[in-house]
This record gives sequence, structure tokens and C-alpha cells, in this order.
Amino acid sequence: MMKLKRLGALATTLALTLSMTALPAAAIEFTDVPSTYWGYSDISKMSNQGYAKGYEDGTFKPEGKMTAAETLLFCARATGVESSTQTKIAQARAEQMEEILPESMVSWAAKEMAVAVEAGVLTVPELEALSEAGALAKTITRENICMYLVRAMQLEPLAKSLTTYSLTYKDKSDISAALQPYVYVLTNFGIVKGTDTGDFDPKGAVTRAQMTTMLSRALDFMKTSGIVTELPEYTTYDWQGGTIAAVTSSADGAIILTLSSDISGNRSYSLPSTVKIYEDNMLTTSTALKTGQYVRLNLTSGGAVREARLSGALTTYNGSVSSLADGQLSLLVNGAARNLTIDRFTEVMVGKTVGDRSIIDEDAGYTSAVCYVDEMGHLAGVKFAGGTQLVSGLVESVTTVGGTTTLGVTQFNGVVYRYSVPTGIAVTVNGVLGSLTTGNVGDYVQVRVSNDTAEAASIAVDTVSNYIQGPIKRLGTVGTARSVYIVDQFTGKEVSYNVSQSAVITYNGDVKTVSQIESGWYVTVLVSGNMITQMEAYSGSVTVEGTLTSITYGTTTVIQITQADDSVVTYSLDITDLPTINRSNKTSSIDQLRTGDSVVVTIRYNEVEKIDATPQTANLNGTINKITMETNGVTMEVKLTDGTTATYSVSEGVSVTQGSASSNIYSLKPGYTVGLVTNGDQVISIEITATSSSATELKGTVLLTNSSGGTRTMTVQVTDSLGNTNLVTVDVKNASLMSLSGSSLSLSSGFTAGDVITAYGSYDGAAFVATIVIKQN
Repeated sequence: MMKLKRLGALATTLALTLSMTALPAAAIEFTDVPSTYWGYSDISKMSNQGYAKGYEDGTFKPEGKMTAAETLLFCARATGVESSTQTKIAQARAEQMEEILPESMVSWAAKEMAVAVEAGVLTVPELEALSEAGALAKTITRENICMYLVRAMQLEPLAKSLTTYSLTYKDKSDISAALQPYVYVLTNFGIVKGTDTGDFDPKGAVTRAQMTTMLSRALDFMKTSGIVTELPEYTTYDWQGGTIAAVTSSADGAIILTLSSDISGNRSYSLPSTVKIYEDNMLTTSTALKTGQYVRLNLTSGGAVREARLSGALTTYNGSVSSLADGQLSLLVNGAARNLTIDRFTEVMVGKTVGDRSIIDEDAGYTSAVCYVDEMGHLAGVKFAGGTQLVSGLVESVTTVGGTTTLGVTQFNGVVYRYSVPTGIAVTVNGVLGSLTTGNVGDYVQVRVSNDTAEAASIAVDTVSNYIQGPIKRLGTVGTARSVYIVDQFTGKEVSYNVSQSAVITYNGDVKTVSQIESGWYVTVLVSGNMITQMEAYSGSVTVEGTLTSITYGTTTVIQITQADDSVVTYSLDITDLPTINRSNKTSSIDQLRTGDSVVVTIRYNEVEKIDATPQTANLNGTINKITMETNGVTMEVKLTDGTTATYSVSEGVSVTQGSASSNIYSLKPGYTVGLVTNGDQVISIEITATSSSATELKGTVLLTNSSGGTRTMTVQVTDSLGNTNLVTVDVKNASLMSLSGSSLSLSSGFTAGDVITAYGSYDGAAFVATIVIKQN
């Protein structure tokens, strides 16, 4: 909030500035405004600059009483919105103005009235109320003019923030309580003055000459204070916002701001000496940059900070969502409604997805929201919870295992997502209640996915529309028409269609023409007859980033990736035809992947082409005190290096490794020292750092063999006495390899995926070091 002493200082500056104001060189003359008239200077100046206008007969009618409509148009001009922007605003609000304004006013008032609404001089409901009451053509009171002019000057947040102010007018008690702060602001800045008798006359009318003088003073003040009207919907520059957590200076004199946001986290920015700093929409100095204040940084095209706009501390409102439509959010907070506008300068989080308002789905049915509102009443940030998100694509698979149905959806970029389908949810087929079957593979589907559980909440299948998805293998022509040859990913067959000249075509979201179609695109097309009417295309290769949260080994090995927004994707890998795998920027293999790894999966034409993995570093270290075997895992008591003891429930899917060798949770024993990667109380992976060997026998099925670079290992799938299936690395570097009949075998040619073996030797940590390996089949 601006302090009262600052208001006084600005008022003094304004008085000095006004005393130096000169008339324009060539003032417009009106027949009824002689040079001896008291308001001649301001009328001439404002008319010459285009802010005040006369009548066709050459008069100005200086003593005419201002109507509400005329006042609003004067205030619209005071905002200083550029002519080109005014035209855009008028076009955008043309229908709205025609509906609200009296027919007689549309031709001469609609454009500037639209600007008044867009710039916040008045709201749409306020304009509707004035129009319906016939008040637009009636005179307006001095106190109401003060409210509209303060809003036009972008000073309403300042007026509303004042908690104490002193009015010296003799009739101050006649000023409406809600309008006193507006009168005070304009009085303090010298823009309005009382009568010769010391009254304000709040209910009195204002003449055109008086209004022109007020407008002249207001514009001079705005120029002196650096006030520029900023309309979110008509700006295009990048921005970042947050609460100032720290203010420091760099060696070159630049200001370093550290910003904190409950939505996007912490970031630091360097403010050059040329940066413009605003507080309460007025230019100020770097001394105003204080911790605890919300600031929005407007950036240049190169990412440099050009403006910093302070708007006070944030207030948090947590409530249930009453309605959400057209960017207007109604929140019920402790039984009271709070209405907020979501604009371009609002940071948004839906679930764990962070972005701008474009990620909001107004049909999602969000149940609650946390809103962060600055002292100017602007919604700086909002976090939505509950509700659903809409996912669309083609049905990739419908599987039911153990009574649980899973729906695979191939989105238009080729990434497959899988969703559990709870019993009883609404499934419609062509708009009629139906069921989901394997016969729907390849059909278009829209899925409402719960933001809380990531399960399907409702499913709508379209079996009528003919969608084809896959890579474009080649292009051709049929007469004058362009044709494309697509390998249908569901049938594997090549199909050919002509492309309509009026087809809607996009590539990575950008509009393209028929002549710009290229082979190699991964496309989803809508076909009508033998003609493509719609094509959504992406690069043949896309990447998916996330955390490897599950690996299920077998001849078909399945990896599960959890993305930052908690969405889950799974990929099936043929163990005999694996993609390129890198780990820590080195060539690796499938058995070296660990749950908890950060991964980037490259998909080409719906097949995994490459996996780049980065291991997480252990964040806890200690010694296992006790292991208790459970049905689906173990309970492990660990004495940590800080002397404390912690107990963890560890599921079967958690990776257990020692060095480069993999094992399973059932190989863990008391006395082992371990490093744990944890997320809260969840163990993501375990690294054995010290242990002892024990002689044993191992039986299992070979999944992989590795004899490259001096390494001689087998990756073996083992089922223990509890029926748990796990993966063990068997070191056969010094082992005798033989068949069941006793003949010698080589690692590279004697063993393949699916072979059953018995190995004798001993465990060295997670790895089993074999002395003899016998092939059983």
C-alpha cells in the first residue's frame, strides 16, 4: 500500500509540473470559448491533443452538464490506449456494445465505451445497469466522476488500499462513504478542487469545461508519474511473477531478485539499471523492491527484464469452486463468494501441471482452488484440485486382468497412455450408453481422467468417424489431388487417401497447407469417403520424460514412466529386439535400468527407439538392522548414519543393486550397508554398498546374455520360495558352461532368452558369481 506521505510528495511534484505546462502551438478555437474564458487553456490543450471534442457547429458548450456517457468517453481517452489497440478492442466487443448500449449511442459511443470497459473504468454489469436505467444520457454527479476518473488513471487499487485519509471539505459528510477514497486521491493529487465556499458539492453536476480541466490535470499527473495503462489481453511479451524472497546487488551494480512461488518454485533474475519499476502503477525506484511483495517482471524478446511491477503482498484464499466460465472464477470461501478474473498474467496449476490459463479445462469440474490475490485485486496465481482432464486419441488396447480393465489411448502425437477403468463409470458409444471392448481398438475416444486418482472417470467412444493413425511413408498425386500413403499402426497395412484442398492440417500445432505435407510425419487423419478432411501431424520422433517407476522383466519387458504431472505411460519392449539404452551418458542394457532413474524415452512411430537414463543419488545411508518378509515385499529397519532408526515397507518392484549388478529385495540381509533413494517415506531404489558372500544354488530363466567389453553375464529371472519373480545378474566370467548332457557351451551361442538354467556359486552382494552353469533344456 502506498503511504500517505508518498501521496503528499507526489502531489507536490504534480503542482510543480502543472505550473510549467505550456499551451500547444496551434490550439483549436471554439466560437463559444473566448480566450478570456477561465477554462480556455485546458479546453484548447485537450482539444488540440484529441482528448476533448467540440460539436459540428463549431461550439464546445463549456457550461453544458456532463452526462454519464460523455464522462465515460472522456475517461476512456484518459487511459491513453493506443488507437490501433482501441480498434482491436472495439472489434472484440462490438456485439457486446450493441447489446448493451441504446441504439442511438452505438455509432458514436461504442468504440470508446468498449475501451472504458476493457481498461477497467467500469465493469460490464455496471454499464448494463446504467443503460437499463436510462442513466447514460443523464447528468452524473461529481463524486461518481471521481470514481471513474481514478479507475481510468489506473489508481483504483491505491484508493481501495487506503485505510486512513482526511478530507477537509466542509460537506465531506455528504460524500458517499464508498466514494470518499476516490475523492481523496484526486484531491490529494490536485486533480479536483472544492468550491469557493470550501465545499465539494458531491451530488452536484460537472460542466464540460470543468471535466476538461480535470482531464488535463489527470493526464499531466499520469505523465509525471509514469502511469501507462496495461491491458493483459492486448500484450504479448513474456513475463514471470513471484513474491520477492531476497534482494541483492551484483558486482556490476545490477539488482538480483529471488522470487518465490507456491506454483512454480524459486527463480532469480537480474534487473539492469535501465529497468522501470512501478508501484501502485506509478514509477518508483529500486528502494521499493522489498521482500514479501509480489512482483511481475515483464521481459524483452531476449529474456531481459524491462519492467518490474509491484502489487503488494499476496493474500491466499482457499475454497470450493462455485463456477468457472469465460475466465471468471467464483470461489466460495468460508461461506462467502469471491469472484476473480483469470487473465494472461495469472499463473496456473492443475494437479501437478504448471502453465498459464491455456491449461484450464472449464468443463473439468474442479472441486476446489487455492487463489493468490495481490493488493491490487489481481489474481496472481491459482491452483485447481479435483475434477478431471480431457484426454483424446484412438483406442490402442482394452485389457482386463483380474477384474481390472485398462484402457490404452494413443494420443495424436503417438504417445500411449493407460488408464484404469473403474467398474460402473459411464461409457458411451456414439452417444448411447454402452461398453468398452477390444473391438473398439482404433476407434476415436475421449476420456475424462480424474485429477485425483488418474483413473478414467468417463469414456466416450466414436465408432462412426473413420480415423487412421500412423506414419506417412510416401506422397503421391491422383490427377491434381495430393495423396498420402499411411502405414496404419493398428493393422500394419499401407493405406492411401486423397487430401481435400479444404482439409484442416496442423503440424506440431501450426497450420499447414496441403502442399506442405511431408513424408515421415506421424499423423492422425479423419477420413470421409476416400478423402482426408482433417490431419493432425507431429514429428516422427517424440520424447517422454519422467521417472522410471516400474520394470516388469520377461520376454516382453514392460517399463512404466511416471511424468511430472503424475500421468503414467507404459511401454512393452521385446527382450530380443531392445532399443538403444544409455545410462549416465554411457551405452548400457535393460538390466542396468533402475526404478527411480530419471529417463527420457524417444518414441519413433509409436515404438521405443531409445532410452536415456540418469540414476538418482542416494539421499539416505545406513545399515540394515532387521528384515521381515511380507506377502508383497519386505519391511526393513535401517540404522541411518545420523544415528536414528527408520523403518520402510519396500515393495517387490524396487530396484536393488550393487555396483552394476541387479538383484531383488529378498537378497537383502541384516548387516548390509545400503544407500536409499527415497521420496518421503517411499523407497524408490536401494544400492548395496557392503555385504558378505554366501554359497547357494540358483535356478531361473535366461532373459539376456552379455559378453561385450570383457563382461560375461546372464540376466536371469528367478522365482523364489514365496513365489516372487525377480531379476538376478549372474556373473559367468569364470564359470563352466555346459548342457544337461555335460557338453561345453559358449555364452554367446549356447544360451538364448527363455533357456532354463541351474547355476552353482555364491552371492557377492546383489550379483550371483557362478562357478558352474547348466542349461536344463
